Amino acid sequence: MSNVLGWDARRYFLLGMRVFFGLWLLYAGLFKWISMGPRAFVGMITEMFDPTWSPHGLNVVLAWVILVSEPLLALFILSGVKARLAWTLTALLMFMLVCGQSILMKPDVVANWQYLVLVMACAALSDPVPSARASG
Repeated sequence: MSNVLGWDARRYFLLGMRVFFGLWLLYAGLFKWISMGPRAFVGMITEMFDPTWSPHGLNVVLAWVILVSEPLLALFILSGVKARLAWTLTALLMFMLVCGQSILMKPDVVANWQYLVLVMACAALSDPVPSARASG
């Protein structure tokens, strides 16, 4: 590995985001499994969303999507393999969380929008060959 401090801004930013966001998402995902447990997490999500227009079955499925996708996407991001795909799938998860916070009418939705913008920027910057389009 070459001198990281000598990398161009794009490469340096993506490495930082891969490490920091990947570790944070891994922590968030594992916390739900270890500290809360799947049953408690799914119960919490369904309890929050069942009073809304969202059907109970969908609430259960989406709770499991969160439980499974957070640690898996974190590992995918941390691996650095197929970075654009990893960031794009994470953006879809972040958009799902934005929609959930919007359904609940929670002001926390602002933070989820910030994460969504961040991961979309990482996906956009993760073009495997950024100069290929410039010459073609």
